Amino acid sequence: MPSSSTLLIQVVPWLRPMRCGVSDHAILLAKELKSTFAIDTAFITLNSNEPCDLPYPIIHCSPNRLLESCFLLSPTRPVTVLVHFSGYGYSPDGAPLLLANAIKELNRDDWFSVVVNFHELFAKSTPWKSAFWHSCGQKKIAQGVAERADLLVTSIDIYAKWLGRVTEKIDIKILPVFSTVGESVALVPIAKRKRSIAIFGLPCTRQRAYIELGYQNKILEDLGVEEIVDVGEECNAPASLNGIPICRMGTMAVTDLASLLSQIAFGYLSYPPLYLAKSSIFAAYTSQGTIPIISKPFLGEINGIKDGIHLFSAKTAKWTRASDLESCSQSAWNWYRGHRLYTHAEMYAQWLNQ
Repeated sequence: MPSSSTLLIQVVPWLRPMRCGVSDHAILLAKELKSTFAIDTAFITLNSNEPCDLPYPIIHCSPNRLLESCFLLSPTRPVTVLVHFSGYGYSPDGAPLLLANAIKELNRDDWFSVVVNFHELFAKSTPWKSAFWHSCGQKKIAQGVAERADLLVTSIDIYAKWLGRVTEKIDIKILPVFSTVGESVALVPIAKRKRSIAIFGLPCTRQRAYIELGYQNKILEDLGVEEIVDVGEECNAPASLNGIPICRMGTMAVTDLASLLSQIAFGYLSYPPLYLAKSSIFAAYTSQGTIPIISKPFLGEINGIKDGIHLFSAKTAKWTRASDLESCSQSAWNWYRGHRLYTHAEMYAQWLNQ
């Protein structure tokens, strides 16, 4: 690695291309930083020695060797360390104390600037699930990590508000997640797309979507959906849903999935409105101008998203006209363009060059 080049060290729990959203986020960010801003990336994976064939320096180590590993990657010049925080990735209980201690060591050394991207904060659950009992510890760890960072980044407003409240930091960057399956630079008009609706993601995610849609058949009727397109690993999807045939595509290459989404009108996801901006599925839909469909309506604006403007719910779908569909597709795509991959990379590039 040339000593004159700018370097970013990214810390992740593991590197699993196409099998982990955090991994895909970090890898795509590394590619964009290199191609657009001439910034090199090295990776440190904690508690994982899983091999990965990527064209970057990679160190596998335990959290207590994080500082040492950072010095190995940059022995002659100060660098920025970007920690991708998702508690369960680093610790079975979602409260990675060893990671928090490692970041504390980094923070003490003026050689490194520490940026933390909070993909997750802490779990919320009911008392009969283990996440409920770990929640308090997860909050303490998240707060401790945030307090020791030089810059905080997250994807949704409620995360930023919590981080600001517990750390009293003001300049917290909010960037909804970018698509990990490509971005369209021009839209295919809805009038030229198939009246199909995509359902893709992990098997459990799609199963939940099918259950919801089974009770929300009116949405499909109101939108004139003629086919459901199922994408992903086998999840025992039915052959049809409320009389609408389901076409099973299986797993698809990223480029093929992007092409598919750009040619169909709708995409369904089972996700709470408060968290849509951190959903990689929602990002995939909006990046292609595919109209997101959810079951639960909501009022007002959440992370810049409005029901009936950037997506349709069970409530707003019944009032749609052809012009509304075109407008929604364009609005969803415009919303996405405000935080596309380039925008994420540009923010880090500006921080590194300060």
